[in-house]
Amino acid sequence: MDPVNTFGIVAFSQSAHINPVLARIQTWADGAGVAVYFHPVLKSRLPMRAVVCESEEDFLNKSQAIVSVGGDGTFLSTIHLCRFSGKPIVGINMGGLGFLTDVAVEGVEEALRRIHCGDYCTVSRMMLEARVRREGKEIRVLHALNDVFINRLDNPKLTSIAAWHGDRYITDFHSDGIIVATPSGSTAYSLAAGGPIVEPNVHAFLVTPICPHSLSQRPLILSCNQPIRFVMRQKNAEVLLSADGIESMKLQNSDEVVVTFGGEQTNLIQLSSRSYFDLLRIKLEWGKSYKWSEKQE
Repeated sequence: MDPVNTFGIVAFSQSAHINPVLARIQTWADGAGVAVYFHPVLKSRLPMRAVVCESEEDFLNKSQAIVSVGGDGTFLSTIHLCRFSGKPIVGINMGGLGFLTDVAVEGVEEALRRIHCGDYCTVSRMMLEARVRREGKEIRVLHALNDVFINRLDNPKLTSIAAWHGDRYITDFHSDGIIVATPSGSTAYSLAAGGPIVEPNVHAFLVTPICPHSLSQRPLILSCNQPIRFVMRQKNAEVLLSADGIESMKLQNSDEVVVTFGGEQTNLIQLSSRSYFDLLRIKLEWGKSYKWSEKQE
């Protein structure tokens, strides 16, 4: 891959544990003679010699690649920050599971060195596009890497959401809400709601009802070559549409949400050679309690 000569550094967590990592990145950059630019949100947390951009636009323009310091939530926020432009992003894991963040804290300098030298690859992930229609007019378009979900707000009542795949009616989901996830997002909200785990290179929609009223309403895996359309049925529903839990809007009765395949996003820098199943075994601790697990490592 092309060597990276300018890095943009961003972190949104207020945790004090992140500050030493930011200082280490600046120290590495000073020694390597590489330019690093910090997002404006970090202005009060950096060494005096650090270069902090005046605006988000300036930050994106100056950075060949973005380094996200935090957990998967920060990584997703960084993708939205880059407006799904395809700018390469690498994540330093300061969170919990870290399915999207590829670099451990102790390996920060080596990771930056390899990316600077072009010793990395980028991987493609499926994206979602959600178009909201109200009274026949399109009022908003949201994009997501992990998932688009519709969920009730403070009202404890069940929602009623009618669903179609292409022209084919599926059912009315009576539940707290519904999730449409990509395979990348199958280990996020969808998994917590009982959805399946799907390899990231598969192109499919994962439709998972949230706390369905009927036990027979189970998660679905649908082809992404046709859109999924949802219509809000509940007259007094108070529901929220959200993309990756970052961009959100309230929905009204009779609003339509059309979810389509939004193309591929090639912007995840990958340094590790481990397989997806290696990742699942590490993060989800599969097989940890079995005696033979140590022999498989």
